[in-house]
Amino acid sequence: MSNVVYATQEKKVMQKSAEIEDLRVRRTRKLLVQAFIELTIEKGFAALTVSDITERAMVNRSTFYRHYQDKYDLLNQYMAELYDLTGNEARTSEQREQKSREGASGPLNLLKHIQQFADFYRVMLGPQGDPNFTRQFLQNTEKRFSSLFARVPTEPEAGAPPTDLKISCIAYAGIGATVWWLEQEQPCSPEQLADWLGEITSAIAGPTLKPKPHRRAQKNSSRQGTHQNR
Repeated sequence: MSNVVYATQEKKVMQKSAEIEDLRVRRTRKLLVQAFIELTIEKGFAALTVSDITERAMVNRSTFYRHYQDKYDLLNQYMAELYDLTGNEARTSEQREQKSREGASGPLNLLKHIQQFADFYRVMLGPQGDPNFTRQFLQNTEKRFSSLFARVPTEPEAGAPPTDLKISCIAYAGIGATVWWLEQEQPCSPEQLADWLGEITSAIAGPTLKPKPHRRAQKNSSRQGTHQNR
């Protein structure tokens, strides 16, 4: 009996230690990412060094290298987390149905994130940024829409542009719209830009992928209709 109690207590202690370690890891990574974002805004990505990041985050270089190989690895992992933020994967039929109802929820989540860190994205997508960042941004967008096209198969029309060309055009249009939005100091809400991007996507891809407008946009249009009727 005592052995069972001891084993149970030991297991609880190990679980608690693992939770504390996981919390410590997440806190350290958050500090490093925050320092990375702040310094990229201040210095530009090209001039940024690992020493800059560790000094700002107040951690040792050895701690940095336990999490990342270099600043490029940090950027790549950040981009991977950003891709997950868009909620690309719908593994069950219920999830796919929900995504269909939500429309452009992935791009909207992304745009809200970009709005939160507008200065960082303005640098990274500009001359002081890293070409790999823009390339990865494009690839993530292409991946998301490739998955969407695969879930909504259509019969190709004679002489119509190939699907991969459409996807590439959508990706470049998306990044172009994002850069415009940032350079213009976000003249519209993320919801409005997501709806505009939906219209652009539909124009390129056809009516099959036309997303439903967001509720806020629907309310605005209904209000306008009411005023016109008056």
